[in-house]
Amino acid sequence: MPRRRKQASSNASRLPDLFSEAGPLASRKSGYSYRPQQLGFARAVEKTLKERGILLADAPTGTGKSAAYLAPAILDAARSGRRVVVSTATLALQAQLLSEDLPPMRAAAAESMGYPAEEGISYCVLKGRSNFLCARRHGDTLRAGTIFDSDLISNLDLWAAETETGDREDLPFRMPVGPWVEVASDGEDCSPKLCSFRDGCFYYAHRDRAAEADLIVVNHSLLLANAASGGAIFDTKKAHLVIDEAHRLEEIMADSFGARVSYGRVRYVMRQAKKRCDSAVASADRAEMAAEIFFGDLAGGDSVLHQSPPRSYDALVEALVSVRNTIASDPREEVNAMQGMVGRLRRDLVSFYSKPDDDYAYAVVQGRSRRGGGRNYPELKSWLVETSEVFREEVLPLFEDGGVVLTSATLATGSGERRSFGYVRRRLGLEDGSVRGKVDEFAGDEVFDYEERCLVYVEEEMAAPSLASPDRFAAACARRAGELVALSKGRALILLSTNRALASFRERFRTPFPVRYQGDDSPGRLVRWLKETEGAVLVGTRTFWEGVDVPGSSVSLVVMDRVPFAPPDDPVAAKLREKAGERAFGEVFLPKAQVAVRQGAGRLMRRSTDRGVVALLDPRVAKKSWGKVVLGSLPPAGKTGSLAEVERFFANEFLI
Repeated sequence: MPRRRKQASSNASRLPDLFSEAGPLASRKSGYSYRPQQLGFARAVEKTLKERGILLADAPTGTGKSAAYLAPAILDAARSGRRVVVSTATLALQAQLLSEDLPPMRAAAAESMGYPAEEGISYCVLKGRSNFLCARRHGDTLRAGTIFDSDLISNLDLWAAETETGDREDLPFRMPVGPWVEVASDGEDCSPKLCSFRDGCFYYAHRDRAAEADLIVVNHSLLLANAASGGAIFDTKKAHLVIDEAHRLEEIMADSFGARVSYGRVRYVMRQAKKRCDSAVASADRAEMAAEIFFGDLAGGDSVLHQSPPRSYDALVEALVSVRNTIASDPREEVNAMQGMVGRLRRDLVSFYSKPDDDYAYAVVQGRSRRGGGRNYPELKSWLVETSEVFREEVLPLFEDGGVVLTSATLATGSGERRSFGYVRRRLGLEDGSVRGKVDEFAGDEVFDYEERCLVYVEEEMAAPSLASPDRFAAACARRAGELVALSKGRALILLSTNRALASFRERFRTPFPVRYQGDDSPGRLVRWLKETEGAVLVGTRTFWEGVDVPGSSVSLVVMDRVPFAPPDDPVAAKLREKAGERAFGEVFLPKAQVAVRQGAGRLMRRSTDRGVVALLDPRVAKKSWGKVVLGSLPPAGKTGSLAEVERFFANEFLI
């Protein structure tokens, strides 16, 4: 556990001094400016940690929420010795915390408490084990014959002999995911007490270092994996929890607590079995052949989940049982340990053809593209639909001796004083009386002057989108987006709701300004291109609806094609409709769409000096009764349906 420090002589809050214009944070953080909204949020977090309560916090863009929750968390950790766990959804925020936010805040907090800066709290990122090279699996893979090419083998061998971390992020060469998973650490294929490589294990060395830190940064998937394991991955005793980007938690929880069975997964598990146990080779080969037939049958539509599996299903289940039995009968304990990996694969497969759990949605989905262009088989996929009990009963109990803060720029639905936390309370089981103590709410004030610096354009004339003619709406969106981009002189981010709309834009969108589309390059490089290219236009789907931070005039126009409701054939949406009935639209789908619209609109103003237009091209917003609810999620700025007003807005900008 983290080390304890000498208690401070006073329990008075140090936050006002810490955040003041002449305070220790201002002298250490470049571009820092005092914001009353940030101090207000920090005070709410401080109260929650002190009382060991739960806080739902909606902190609008510009609040500086990372510093606002880090300050009281670090001060409390320094005073009490309590560990702090910060969970994020994206790598971008993790990188920001570690490189930009934590170093100055650590030093500033230490100074405010009378410590030398170098004696501030310790912190680190804790990564999942799949990020680390496993020395045993590396050796097993090479001995068993490898899917690697010769250059990759030699590069990996050299790096493995020299690396001090074994972290994939530190690889000096490109290594595709497929080969990496063959040599990466895997909890289902790990027996630390029996492993001769345990003392030099990269993953356990990383985990042991993190165990000594006062503050650890994890991602939501690792937070949930730790909950599923009962806290076996990292210690949470007397720890505080801050969940940033908390609006993503439900989605990640649905995926993390679900299951996926694919042809690739069967082959992967069988390869590991053959590497470890020679006597399992024959039965593992039979399982691979049975899997090829089974997933081929799925591609032919020969499956009704929970009713009639393909005829090849029984052969695959029997082959998996045979592999597991062979492994179990091996005299070596380290081989026996692989029963768990094979057994879980069999249990996941059987779950799709036994009595369904009403809290889950199940489907046959399009498979991921295979390396080398092999046949793209469909997959079996399930999702946890009812997330409230899992969060309340599995995640929260690990932090019952500390405070829990859930925050996001879009945690609540609606805007201004009418923001509501009802949706997140329902979906995470935080309704009054359902958890210990009181669940407090913090709805922060807007930081930016939207009325003066922003205009919202809502389409009124185009025909509404319809399932019968989606291409017609996409073509109209491409034309209108072209007109808007002409007025903004490029400098635009166009956010589309589907991949089909993206394909349509590639065909139909015309502009003299430089344009790139999602898929042309990695998301990170596309965002850099948008920042650095004069008049650039970036067109993407949900990948870019959140997390894109481009301050300044490079993004002066954000266009959203439509309110992003879940498609009718989405398995999770269908299950939610089945369970909630007529309440599903108002209680689930509309709130989720509000959050997505707030996220998309939030790409426009990233600093107080930014200026521009948010355009929503969905004419239903101006005509449907639910449109007023969606409008409430857009920035509190002037609204128009007139292109002439948009033209005047940009003309005024160019005159400034």
